[in-house]
Amino acid sequence: MESGLPKVSFWKTIAPRERLGWVVYDWANSAFVLCVITVIGSAYFVGVFGAAAREGPPLRVGEAPALDFAGILLTAEAAWSFLIAASALIVALSSPLLGAIADGIGAKKRFLQVYCAVGVAATLGLWWGWPWWAVGLLILIGNIGFEGGNVYYNAFLPEIAPPGERDLLSSVGYAFGYLGGVIVLIAALLFFVPDAMVAQLGDVHDVFLVIGLWWGGFALITFATVRDRPAARKAGGLGGVIAEAWRELVRTVRGIRNYPNAALFLLAFLFYNDGIATLISNATPYALQNIYLDSSLTEKVGLSQLIPAIIIVQLVAFPGSLFCGWLATRFGEKAAIYFTLAVFTGVVAYGQVIQLITEFYVMSALIGLVLGGAQAVSRALFASLIPEGKSAEFFAFFALSAKFSAMIGPLVYGLLLLLTGSTRAALLSLVIFFIVGGGLLALVDVTEGREQARLAGPAAKT
Repeated sequence: MESGLPKVSFWKTIAPRERLGWVVYDWANSAFVLCVITVIGSAYFVGVFGAAAREGPPLRVGEAPALDFAGILLTAEAAWSFLIAASALIVALSSPLLGAIADGIGAKKRFLQVYCAVGVAATLGLWWGWPWWAVGLLILIGNIGFEGGNVYYNAFLPEIAPPGERDLLSSVGYAFGYLGGVIVLIAALLFFVPDAMVAQLGDVHDVFLVIGLWWGGFALITFATVRDRPAARKAGGLGGVIAEAWRELVRTVRGIRNYPNAALFLLAFLFYNDGIATLISNATPYALQNIYLDSSLTEKVGLSQLIPAIIIVQLVAFPGSLFCGWLATRFGEKAAIYFTLAVFTGVVAYGQVIQLITEFYVMSALIGLVLGGAQAVSRALFASLIPEGKSAEFFAFFALSAKFSAMIGPLVYGLLLLLTGSTRAALLSLVIFFIVGGGLLALVDVTEGREQARLAGPAAKT
């Protein structure tokens, strides 16, 4: 067990008003990523893009209808990938400097409010009917609001909870995020898009209205309860603030050697999160190509059979996140992360042999068991390795690591798919990411890292 963390009480950990308010934001914004990015919004974008392609010149890339965009032929799937990648890149590149500014003036809550407002406004904007490019632009802006806001949301964790309680609190946040997201998704599928998962999605505009109001409405509870801490230093005027934030950012990058365990953990996280993110993003294409409806092995599954798998992941992730949080408080964060990586490795191995949709549902449940826990415990462990007063800046680097992992893994997966022609073989390659990430994690000295962060003091100059 790392550093002998004390036993903690579930209710005493989450009961303080500010902590409950912090958890509520995960409940609020998870509806966006599940409903807009993962399921309904992505299908809606593909639908409006396809309609536009059918109305225009008969252009195709392979068998897929395409549109000419500034001389480039785009399919719906390619356009969707580009806009999600663009939003992630914008957040990744801008967050370190903005995080340093937020720390410098003590304004994490203000930054969180701005990103939330941007995301909510873009989501509500989807209520109106727009051409495909406007739908894509709104989703891109909405995802910037979601991803960018999470940098500052995560940065509150080391300020509102001591090290011994962060694992559990972080896990509770993820757990309620999964629960809130799946409630909105189920309600949307039942009441707003009863035939949503057939080829034609239908009118889903009211769904976006519900998602935006859910996100923005519950976020008000967070904003009423969390508070900014005083800035460690203040610079005069906007120019002074930016200049000082830039200098602080440069000092942090140059002085990362003063926090070697935090840096090593970021590298480990990049690898194993790479494997996790690639597994999640390719689960649907894998199932569509390899999974059958029944033992006759004559008809492969469609999207409508995969919606229950998505819901299973979200529902199992609620108790799974809490369980992994308990593991971390009982046996230490590294042990809990090793457990999740072992399960993910088992999932990849299981994926080599399954053929039926019922087996895929079991695979989905196993993913749900550890998905939230891996993310929550990683967030809490990193929070304990960074110096006080620089949480937004350091969590910006945490986000940067996550975004790089969201790009590298799919690239390796895709190249192996081209070389082997087998989604099962490409899936098996993810074991390498889990092994390398786990090996690097073994080199992290948590006790030493926490002592280094403690000795750095508030907003220590490096």
